[in-house]
Amino acid sequence: MKFEIIKTDKKARAGLLSLNGNTVETPTFMPVATRGTIKSTPHEYLNKTSILLANAYHLHLRPGPKIISDHGGLHKFMNWDKLILTDSGGFQSWSLPTKLYDDGVEFKNVYDGSYFKLTPQDSIKTQNLLGSDIAMIFDCLIDIDKPDEEQKKAIEITKKWALIAKETHNNSLQSLFGIVQGGLNLNLREQSAKSMIDLNFDGYAIGGLAIGESREERKSVVEFLSNVLPVDKPRYVMGLGDTIGLIDLIDSGVDMFDCVWPARLARHGKLIIKNQYINIKNNKYEKDTSPLDEDCNCYVCKNFSKAYLRHLFVNETTSSWLYLTVHNIIQTENIIQQARDSILNSSFDSFKEEYLNG
Repeated sequence: MKFEIIKTDKKARAGLLSLNGNTVETPTFMPVATRGTIKSTPHEYLNKTSILLANAYHLHLRPGPKIISDHGGLHKFMNWDKLILTDSGGFQSWSLPTKLYDDGVEFKNVYDGSYFKLTPQDSIKTQNLLGSDIAMIFDCLIDIDKPDEEQKKAIEITKKWALIAKETHNNSLQSLFGIVQGGLNLNLREQSAKSMIDLNFDGYAIGGLAIGESREERKSVVEFLSNVLPVDKPRYVMGLGDTIGLIDLIDSGVDMFDCVWPARLARHGKLIIKNQYINIKNNKYEKDTSPLDEDCNCYVCKNFSKAYLRHLFVNETTSSWLYLTVHNIIQTENIIQQARDSILNSSFDSFKEEYLNG
């Protein structure tokens, strides 16, 4: 993997991440293709998307990494020739019913109710077989408001599992990222970051955010870690997808983001329009002949009116998901691109102020 910073504007960074013949302009947003697809959305509509995130936990269970490997890897299995990052299952260890052990996490299988243990070795071996371009270590994620004693235990487990990940990882075409934990305690965040840096990962994710903390708390953690993490490697905040939050953290030097947020909003009829949201279900759009956003160049805004999209959502809900999801993802990508352009033009502060107050 090659990562190059092209331009900085204070802490905001515009870069290029090159890997396996593909290049991603950063900052970048990764839509979440949980099981190898974004729900209701064919890849062909994501012509501006350069990297997707797939979920190693779900693919580990169904169809299983061996089946995907026998197809030539996840890229061929899902017919996606751009970059893929796979998460490790660490988020699911927090969001699903689990039991934590020193050597892994016991899950209740979401598909059949059986119990199984996922270890840091299992997570890496699964990701090796999936053949994603970037794999994540299996980390220990806990609630943001847990006391320092529990946060310290979580970073110690994450450090132990990170070392196992380095020892287990054996896919030379796959980069490996470490994950920083530590809750809101900046001393613990620094300890965790330094333990990841000591293992010399290809990039560093800031985990344990976007799980209930305030915008100010999140900003404080990321701002602090931007002075600790290496400047020459990508920085990735996991699980953040609201556009105001993205702009906030690009301002602090973050390069990569992922979230189900744009697609999930779409399935509830909520559309991203610059820094605001509209609910397409509202009666006021019943006869509205205008597009969702006059300035958006996505397929949906170029071809359909609010009235038509409202009609679909109210009467053909599942049919509407494709169009609404495409708009929300491309609108998010457009905003990220505008932020990148402003960094290249040394005008990020002006862009941020105009965007947040627009």
